Amino acid sequence: MNHSGDGVERPLRYAVLELTNRCNLRCAHCGSGSGRAREHELSAEQWQRVITDLAVLGCQEVTMLGGEVFLNPDWLTLARRVRDAGIRLSIITNGLLINESRLVELHSLDLEILGLSLDGAGPAGYQAVRGVDGFGQLWDLLRRIRDEGQLEINAITTFSRLNVAELEPLIELFDGEQINWQVQFASTGSPRFDRRLFVSPDEYGQICRRIGEVMLAAGLDNRISTMDDFGYFPIDPRHRLLHFHWPGCQAGISVVGIRANGDVLGCLSLGDAFVEANVRDRPLGELWPATDAFDRFRHKTAAQLQGGCQRCPMAERCLAGCAAMAVSSTGSIYDNRHCLRRLETDGLLAQLAEG
Repeated sequence: MNHSGDGVERPLRYAVLELTNRCNLRCAHCGSGSGRAREHELSAEQWQRVITDLAVLGCQEVTMLGGEVFLNPDWLTLARRVRDAGIRLSIITNGLLINESRLVELHSLDLEILGLSLDGAGPAGYQAVRGVDGFGQLWDLLRRIRDEGQLEINAITTFSRLNVAELEPLIELFDGEQINWQVQFASTGSPRFDRRLFVSPDEYGQICRRIGEVMLAAGLDNRISTMDDFGYFPIDPRHRLLHFHWPGCQAGISVVGIRANGDVLGCLSLGDAFVEANVRDRPLGELWPATDAFDRFRHKTAAQLQGGCQRCPMAERCLAGCAAMAVSSTGSIYDNRHCLRRLETDGLLAQLAEG
């Protein structure tokens, strides 16, 4: 079905819904600056209209998160609405509000994935990022859900300078545990994010390389999944597993993010400058097919790229990688210093220059 309005197929495949910005934590690296509710957060009825629009547009999967998703009192009603619409559902949570009754509710939803945030390999590392001593509770919950086998779980680690040193301990922690581990980087989209916490290109490269080595060594037993801010066409074949295939950033192309106040972005990891509209003023069913929507993503070309991305032989296919990472790296979606291929190339050029 064509939803573009201009003769171009742009199916909406995946939506991320921030049900509330309220949160029981105040993590320094938080991409949405969670804590207090946003002004004028959507009502349950307004969210239901959004979900109806998603179904009409052919959305295949929804991820619900926050803030802390369970602080929206209507989260279960909305989750069931997604499932009743025939859309796959995942939920991401810090996990600290999951009790016995909530586990029963989660089991009833036939979730695709339940993602639990775990940013440290022990109490000290966890508390350095999340400000509370929740490691034991989270680790016990992860292992319990794994053992029960009723929910597909991901432990989600977001790397910033607060927990770069946790990489090796985390690798050891997950070794042999048969728990899926999702890894990603903190971006600078939130006004609260202290830019000094954003990993340097060298730190980024070290983490990418090490994760790639672990994935390769695990072979068929690999349980690590890398998000779109990892990799991009590495030269070293040992790191090719970071992305089997990179189709380019899908923000505004097959992916949409909706904030709790109704703001629509191509990706929730992007900041205020990337808000396209608000569903109160322009419903998603009208916005997504519009020819003027998400223009900077839908019509992005290699000719627009800048810096090292402009000179890269993979420019046409990569288009500067993840837009949120590119903006965090250089302030522009057209240039990205946080790229493994770029770091490898710079290293080879430096070796040639030396001699």
